[in-house]
Amino acid sequence: MPSIPRDALRAWFLGPRAENAALMERLITESFRDHVFWRRNYRPEDGATIREVDRRQEGYEDAIATLTQELMALLADLKRDVPFFSGRYQGHMLNEPTIASQVGYFAAMLYNPNNVTREVGPVTTRLEFEVAEQLARMIGYDPAVTWGHLTSGGTVANFEALWIARSLFYLPVAAAMAARAGAPDIDVPRPDGSRAPLSAMGLYDLLNLRGPVALDAWDALRAAVPRADWREVIDQHTLAHAGYQEYTRRLSRHWGDPLPDSVVLVAATAHYSWEKIVRALGIGAEQLAFVPVDRHCRIDPDALWERIEQLHARRAPILACISVCGTTEESAMDRLDTVLEVRARAEQELGVTFHLHADACYGGYAAAVTRRADGSHRTAAEIRGSTGIGWPSDDWVKSMVALGWFDSVTIDPHKLGYVPYPAGAMLLRDRRARDLVAVEPPYLAPAAGPSQDTSFLGQFILEGSKPGAAAAAVWLSQKVLPLDERGYGYLIERTVIGAHRLYDAIAGADLAPFRPVMLPRPDLNIVCYAMAHPSLTSLSALNRLNEGIHRQMSLGGSDQMPDYMITRTRLTHPNYDGAVPPLLPALGVGDPEQWEHGTEGLVVLRSTVMDPFLTGDAGGADHVAGYVAALKRACTTALVEISPGD
Repeated sequence: MPSIPRDALRAWFLGPRAENAALMERLITESFRDHVFWRRNYRPEDGATIREVDRRQEGYEDAIATLTQELMALLADLKRDVPFFSGRYQGHMLNEPTIASQVGYFAAMLYNPNNVTREVGPVTTRLEFEVAEQLARMIGYDPAVTWGHLTSGGTVANFEALWIARSLFYLPVAAAMAARAGAPDIDVPRPDGSRAPLSAMGLYDLLNLRGPVALDAWDALRAAVPRADWREVIDQHTLAHAGYQEYTRRLSRHWGDPLPDSVVLVAATAHYSWEKIVRALGIGAEQLAFVPVDRHCRIDPDALWERIEQLHARRAPILACISVCGTTEESAMDRLDTVLEVRARAEQELGVTFHLHADACYGGYAAAVTRRADGSHRTAAEIRGSTGIGWPSDDWVKSMVALGWFDSVTIDPHKLGYVPYPAGAMLLRDRRARDLVAVEPPYLAPAAGPSQDTSFLGQFILEGSKPGAAAAAVWLSQKVLPLDERGYGYLIERTVIGAHRLYDAIAGADLAPFRPVMLPRPDLNIVCYAMAHPSLTSLSALNRLNEGIHRQMSLGGSDQMPDYMITRTRLTHPNYDGAVPPLLPALGVGDPEQWEHGTEGLVVLRSTVMDPFLTGDAGGADHVAGYVAALKRACTTALVEISPGD
């Protein structure tokens, strides 16, 4: 690994003008030739299946002609795709993947391994575990007790995290029912430090035992019962075995009147997939409780505490709390350290606890910024000395370090990891929790039994098949770009510098009579703002202006590629009550009731800066200046399209 990351940066990517084409071609060719060598030298006594005479037949030649023709058509069509590699693209969370990840994917794709089990992916299954261990170390987990794997993306990763959290939530209940049915009783500590046997605890108390306590109790119970009797004596009492309807009846039978439905607390900025997840798990969308955010679009810790108190007052259990480390819209980073403090306070003062999950699908790789080459943590001042832009704050570093104390974390390598789709990741702080969702199909389980061979991934995960090529892509990229200041840390720093440069350019541009109203400076690399005009004083008119600007600067329904590409989002009431009202005066909206009683929310323009060459010192076109010029043109055109009555 080069000792100077600023020099290595230009070797990490193919480049906006394919400047590293010869390098990438050589590596891909070498990968292909090596694969061919492997095939030709595997059991040479088997002889050739496709002979020279076969290649001279009419049908063979027709097939080759069809393949060539259709490939040419595909290549022509793909040129209409989005130029993520260009500094002109500042839209969604997409950029060109690293050369290492593409070559790694291509090399492993030729072998087509399936990482459901090491029987069909012996090499890439090992690489997947190495990738998970690398990510665990980066965020601060102890690899000796943690566990993780790759998924097809953040939605599945988050689904698995909540799936496991739900199983863990009801685990003490299952142990208590088993004890009431004659199994050994277990004495456990409550969040406030007092102790009681499981069988003597009320339902609300059982649902407020910390995850490690529940797992310790489950381990003790299973140790006391012969393995052959587990299903009959213990497992039959779990939610996974009985299902929601039967479990509700059992809870009523054992504890009388049921409690209010359990709640999943989520930051108001949470990804829309969380509603899909609670629906799919049978928890229900009504039990997804959104916690308001502050003006920086981070979860409001005071609002979180207030919501916990309200739920405790009516004895509504909290299944989990979801914090966001890098929001989809703004790249805002919740104060994870403060969220941890709120849970600790709830345990001490209320006897209430819950699973803490960090949705770091976008921002998780930024933890690499905080790591030195030896694995120790860099100080905020040290990082600021590297970036030269006053970023990050001390609080930002504290928040990133707090990731290591969350019960589960999800990270998407195919976002800030710069690897090809599909590649998400799910990490558990305590690996024992994975056993709560294990299923053991006999045709995949090793002869020694799945409990003896945890490399059989399929027993613990939702997806039955998964590409080993994705693991190879992530593994090789993380070998070339270490998860510290030399590799991913430096790469992400560069994107943040570029985002701040773009933010300052928009904020300071002469766009009169239009004026940009900026959201707070980003925690990572997504710049959000709304354009205003003196003649537009209603949210409805402002939204139409910004929607019009977005149409001019996005593909939309047209095949014509705009000069610069952005996206937009809509901030709605009441989730963004802490963020939008402070912007209304600058937007020219004098009546706050338009926000409080309106239904449209506020449309804001959004630019994701994943391009590490937007810092202004990389040569080539100045895409920040070009972006601002394109924005002014789009404003003028969008205003003309608004009817005079607006």
